[in-house]
Amino acid sequence: MSSAMIHFGLVFLMFAMVQANRRTCFCEIRTGTSSTSPLLADVDDIVYRHWFHYSCRTAASRCPDDCRNAAARFLDGSTNPLDVKAGTTACEQLGRTVTPENRVHLYAHYKTSSCGHAGHTYLGEVCCWKLQFRGLNQILYLFNQSCDDEEFPIPIIGKK
Repeated sequence: MSSAMIHFGLVFLMFAMVQANRRTCFCEIRTGTSSTSPLLADVDDIVYRHWFHYSCRTAASRCPDDCRNAAARFLDGSTNPLDVKAGTTACEQLGRTVTPENRVHLYAHYKTSSCGHAGHTYLGEVCCWKLQFRGLNQILYLFNQSCDDEEFPIPIIGKK
């Protein structure tokens, strides 16, 4: 057997070992608890690697928190409850008015590759105002943090 073939065989074996010692935490933000609930965003997946072996147990224990953190980074803010930055990002992604009567609840859905482990974590509720200014071709979606019909997105002069 030639040294080139041995070298190729060793490289192939090392590549196979690296791939076998890797787990992925797939992460999405959905508007319900079901895995078929409407998708708000496909968040960056988290890849776990180890030179020898990365167990399902370890990946499954890390995936829920890592997915929640990835969702918070995507939303650019804090979750449960959503802060103004995260809520505004969610409203922009939803792209519609969300009234207090029809609040949207966001969940980080996770699934660990090759392990049969999946679930969801609550991120918070969203109510959104849609603002369109006459004469401008711009629509803004603002987060109604208190989900209150009596709260206005822009202070009105004389209103207390």
